[in-house]
Amino acid sequence: MSENRLKKIIGKEYTDNPIVNFLIYLMPDPKQPGYGGEEWRKKNDLDVVWLDGNLHADTIFSLWIPLKMSLKSMAGDTFSYKGNGRTPSKENECFKDIIENINHYLPPEHALVKELYQFAELAATRANVMRLPNRQMQKRGFFYFDQMPKTLYECFGEGRFNTYFGSDNAVKEWVKEEKMEMFFDGSISRNTIKPLISRMQVSDCEWLKESHDILEMLVQYNEILRIRSEVLLRSKV
Repeated sequence: MSENRLKKIIGKEYTDNPIVNFLIYLMPDPKQPGYGGEEWRKKNDLDVVWLDGNLHADTIFSLWIPLKMSLKSMAGDTFSYKGNGRTPSKENECFKDIIENINHYLPPEHALVKELYQFAELAATRANVMRLPNRQMQKRGFFYFDQMPKTLYECFGEGRFNTYFGSDNAVKEWVKEEKMEMFFDGSISRNTIKPLISRMQVSDCEWLKESHDILEMLVQYNEILRIRSEVLLRSKV
């Protein structure tokens, strides 16, 4: 579980800053053979690498989305605050700007930033990867900002993703197989999914703007990944 596969992917550009490492990871050389294809992903897509080339792999919690939320909340003089589709954008020029000005945009002493850095470290580990029953579920990032409560909600009943399971019992078995019981309060069901943050319903997803909401989300993320890391270590998955 302590293996650093992100370091293996980005090689000599690896730094001691986990957010910078993530941004470097998002800037692969497009001249690489087979860039973007399935064989390339097996060696360069971190979640796929963690599952030894299984293309059904998916990141549980995206780092980019909380990072973008934090930047828009804390560096409002630089980044547009309206909506989630504007800056900072997923472009190399923007990534490089964040790297060069990271301590200005994200002051290290700020409580939110401290939690974000902890999340960046945990997000690169095996604990942040799951296997999806169908690769079409990877669209959850587009639909739901990769937020797990809403993703899980849509797996049950008449939800968008239930067709990939066939029954609620199959969802429960998948949750157990993927060691994701910590997303539930007690038994595994649609009614026991824990919310993203305390003021939200599990049936909702939301682009968070307020720093206290983002902080609460990150605290939840970090706690879940620490628990899942321990569970995976015990089960040697």
